[in-house]
Amino acid sequence: MGAVYSTALTGLVIIGSHRVYIYLRHVTGLSYLPSPPLPSYIWGHTIDLRKAVVGTRYNVWRKTLGNTYKLYEPLMEPVLVLGDPKGVSHVLNTNVTNYHRPEIDKYILRMWFGRSLLNVEDEEHSKMRKQLNPAFTPQSVKEVSHVFFELAHRLAGQWDEEIGSDADSTVFSITSSIHTFSLNAISMTMFAHDPNASAGTIPTLLRNITNGPSADNTFTRVMGILVGKFPQLLALPNPMKTWAGLLRTELGKIASEVWEEGQGDPNMEAKVIRVLSKPGKDGEVVSKDEAVAQIIGLLFAGSETVANVMGELFYELARQPSIQDKLRAELAEFERTHGHAPDIDDLTRTGDGGLPYLEAVTRETMRCKAVLMDISRCAVADDVIPLSTPIAGTSITELAIKAGTTVSIPVRDGVNVDPAIWGPDAHVFRPERWLEEGGLPESVRSIHALGNILTFGDGPKICLGRNFALAEFKVVASTLIPRFELKPDGSEIDFYHLGGNTVKPKVRGREAEGVQLPLLVKRLR
Repeated sequence: MGAVYSTALTGLVIIGSHRVYIYLRHVTGLSYLPSPPLPSYIWGHTIDLRKAVVGTRYNVWRKTLGNTYKLYEPLMEPVLVLGDPKGVSHVLNTNVTNYHRPEIDKYILRMWFGRSLLNVEDEEHSKMRKQLNPAFTPQSVKEVSHVFFELAHRLAGQWDEEIGSDADSTVFSITSSIHTFSLNAISMTMFAHDPNASAGTIPTLLRNITNGPSADNTFTRVMGILVGKFPQLLALPNPMKTWAGLLRTELGKIASEVWEEGQGDPNMEAKVIRVLSKPGKDGEVVSKDEAVAQIIGLLFAGSETVANVMGELFYELARQPSIQDKLRAELAEFERTHGHAPDIDDLTRTGDGGLPYLEAVTRETMRCKAVLMDISRCAVADDVIPLSTPIAGTSITELAIKAGTTVSIPVRDGVNVDPAIWGPDAHVFRPERWLEEGGLPESVRSIHALGNILTFGDGPKICLGRNFALAEFKVVASTLIPRFELKPDGSEIDFYHLGGNTVKPKVRGREAEGVQLPLLVKRLR
């Protein structure tokens, strides 16, 4: 009984101390920032934000609060929401060494994958990135592109089988087949490993990362935030910790086999295995544990994100047949003119002789359909963040923050679709904006990231696999659109922020059935 009282007293002391800490931070740091109505004094905005349909929070708040305001995490911990272009550049570029991933994010990523590029900082991050970078250069991606085309044709064959020989169209959810393509692409080009050889184990395990307790369980979600404030909680059992341990063990076994197999099948590629196997300039060799962690992390990041964006492209093309028809016509004209379907050089060429509308569709998809909801950073030391526009209702154009302040940069419903940057039709999926003279406002230049969007992040931590992802995307689009016509099946689709900071579709009214994206798919040839 004494132990119970001691534990309870310790808990009260922790919470009481935290409340004093929050009060002092509040009155000295973010006190003058506006904030949306608070759904809960216990959980702050966290649960509401995580459960909301994508597109119903950040962009709504910006209309009344501007692009710099605050939210609250559990126990009234303030979070700076930063959508100001100058401030964003300061955090991700100018003073990047002062802004690390929040400790809880790194803890969760290590729990899933081990110590890898996804969860280290500073010199260690630079070292790992330098090791992996040769596997993801534009030239390296071109060298493995034959695998993309082979898998894209295999994907088309799967869709043909779904339709069957007795019909020319049918309704089916496209999510599973696209995810299989994406997982195969990263596995067979970076690790010379065919996931099918694992009897479906890898796809199932990776799906469980986003569909398990860490994705939808409220207790787990809140625990994930609280452990960042109270490390003592890490010793307690919780569903996310148990689930992650089991999945990481199973994925680790497969990744270990991949590492030991080395080159594998000569018809596949092993770009990552090769660069990790090569000793560094100092002669140091990557340990097996680190290699396994990198493999697990890249399998997840390289399949989950690309697959989700592809699904959203096909959904948007189904909703806007004029865009779909225009893209199909460009691909058909290219084939008539050149006597062959586009190859990787054609797909990645941006000047004369390329595919300008496919390029515009790609850029618009990356802008509007980013799977990255936000970029979170935590200030290592006190700092002053410059702003390009004053905080709403004030003349303040710089923001003094304390060490330990969490900064959240909204991407999907924030900077990427901010009317102040992209114009009044910022939320409209309109590829033509990239082709029209004057289609892009001068203000887009205020975002210095690749393509003036934050989909791949920015600065030293910009997405390592961006060239890989864009090539995959274009190969699949150029292969499937000429062969199939896509139409809505009548379902209302909503997109949700699920585990792994990804966005996934569910059918409205049938959310309990899980992730799915049903479309009417018609065979054209």
